[in-house]
Amino acid sequence: MKPTEIQKPYRMEEFLRPQMFQEVAQMVHFQWRRNPVDNSMVNASMVPFCLSALLNVLFFGCNGWDIIGHLCLGRPANQNPPVLSITIYFSIRGLMLFLKRKEIVEFVNDLDRECPRDLVSQLGMQMDETYRNFWQRYRFIRIYSHVGGPMFCVVPLALFLLTHEGKDTPVAQHEQLLGGWLPFGVRKDPNFYLLVWFIDLMCTTCGVSFFITFDNLFNVMQGHLVMHLGHLARQFSSIDPRQSLTDEKRFFADLRLLVQRQQLLNGLCRKYNDIFKVAFLVSNFVGAGSLCFYLFMLSETSDVLIIAQYILPTLVLVGFTFEICLRGTQLEAASEGLESSLRSQEWYLGSRRYRKFYLLWTQYCQRTQKLGAFGLIQVNMVHFTEIMQLAYRLFTFLKSH
Repeated sequence: MKPTEIQKPYRMEEFLRPQMFQEVAQMVHFQWRRNPVDNSMVNASMVPFCLSALLNVLFFGCNGWDIIGHLCLGRPANQNPPVLSITIYFSIRGLMLFLKRKEIVEFVNDLDRECPRDLVSQLGMQMDETYRNFWQRYRFIRIYSHVGGPMFCVVPLALFLLTHEGKDTPVAQHEQLLGGWLPFGVRKDPNFYLLVWFIDLMCTTCGVSFFITFDNLFNVMQGHLVMHLGHLARQFSSIDPRQSLTDEKRFFADLRLLVQRQQLLNGLCRKYNDIFKVAFLVSNFVGAGSLCFYLFMLSETSDVLIIAQYILPTLVLVGFTFEICLRGTQLEAASEGLESSLRSQEWYLGSRRYRKFYLLWTQYCQRTQKLGAFGLIQVNMVHFTEIMQLAYRLFTFLKSH
């Protein structure tokens, strides 16, 4: 059976499945299970968050100490700016997942309650198309994480094994996976290289798992909201105002249900934005800085292996930033579709009461749902252009200095 073929109704768990490497590394930050008491969805374990916290304290604690020593005592810095910046980018998203874990579980349950249980209703809501889009992304992320990730991690190891000159020579930064500083000089000691590489590998796995978990939750939630808004817009289009002249009581009873559902979906859109708005504000601009450092690194080296190692994170940053802004535009367009569906009605053929209601309803539909952060940014394609421009300006500043 192909994953996109419908044999039985979809369940919310199918949209929230982790990647294989997350299960192997015990980095599944949301282990979704059904509560046998009320059938709600819960996060079954906090162990991955605890392990991730330990790795982040180790990495940022050591690097923070080294940066303080560089600023206060003038010691040479050991950080790799592109890697450090993207690590901060991933960790901000992981911190958001931890701080908003209760809201995320609550929101997933809200979507689960709105998800139809029978196959006919799911097809009417076009859930098959929503799942098809999810599955295409899931397979792409699987290729990225299981092919690109190992390549990024193995290149420094290969460089060390093939080019390192001897046990008396310190390990160079380009031979390290993450770079930075560790106590007792173990990071530059060739005798401890495999131990340090394994620690870096665990930190990398943690960061990529944060990134993929954030990405999947963000896109699954957005996909379901767009699906529900699209279904509601089709219901708006099917309204026949002339029925208000023949059976006004039943007509307005059905209309009340549609308006209540619209209010519910608008509330879900606001909750969705509240979950991710801090991450939008902080991580997108940190992402611009990371992209700047990667472009600078690529422009300053002629080593094919280093270019191969850093080109993938550069493309991933651009691609995923583009997609987040695209999702914001899609949600905005789906919300605007409600007003468009109303305006296509022959409202003037309805009763006087309906015509009055229609004017108020149209005004309410003009309150388009958008993704943003504290009124400072709106997550759409214009914002993507702004991020790319910021990255380019930072890049030209570094090149000129």
